[in-house]
Amino acid sequence: MIRPDDLWEALDALALEQGLTPSGLARAAGLDPTTFNPSRRISPQGEMRWMALPTLLRALDVLKISPANFIRRLEGEGRGQGAAPVRRLRGLPLSRLRGNGLFDSAGHPTGVLWEEVTLPCAVTGDAYVVRVDTDALEPVLRDGSSLVIMPDMPPRRSDRVLLMQSDFEPVLGILVENPDPSALEGGSRWAVYSFAAPPADELVPVSEGKSDVWMHRIIMATF
Repeated sequence: MIRPDDLWEALDALALEQGLTPSGLARAAGLDPTTFNPSRRISPQGEMRWMALPTLLRALDVLKISPANFIRRLEGEGRGQGAAPVRRLRGLPLSRLRGNGLFDSAGHPTGVLWEEVTLPCAVTGDAYVVRVDTDALEPVLRDGSSLVIMPDMPPRRSDRVLLMQSDFEPVLGILVENPDPSALEGGSRWAVYSFAAPPADELVPVSEGKSDVWMHRIIMATF
């Protein structure tokens, strides 16, 4: 049975094979550049949306693949044969994920300090990888784990997230709604329940409304 995320994954893989990002594919198809952004694939209820048929057909026209061939790809025919899905992403160890020049104003990885990382699965080109190079996050995350992080997918309460704030160490943890905003610095509504120890189970406030604060959703972990 084909699911909405199967469709998005197949379209992402085809676009990446031709060197197109989701926004690049949308522009080439004459659509709004944000049409294929990860954040627009999720409904307000947190469910993956089905792509509209006219939108899909315009994208397939740009990618020079017929609807019939695309359906065969979705159903598994030819998977593992011919061109493999592009799965090269930018990545860095957690210990190096600090300082200026790593992210642009929209929170996307930029600059020359990033390394190339290869994953055994296809993911969208907007994602990046953080490798855990410490044992301070055990037993939740062990040293050597890799986290696939999506900067354009808005985090929801109870999501696993990466919080980065200028002049602070990056924080990996669970996004929670602060039950007592006055108890945390700045009266923040949101906080991250940190995996790190010591101190264990620390609540780290999210400095909202600042340009140098990014909170990105973790969508996958490899061990």
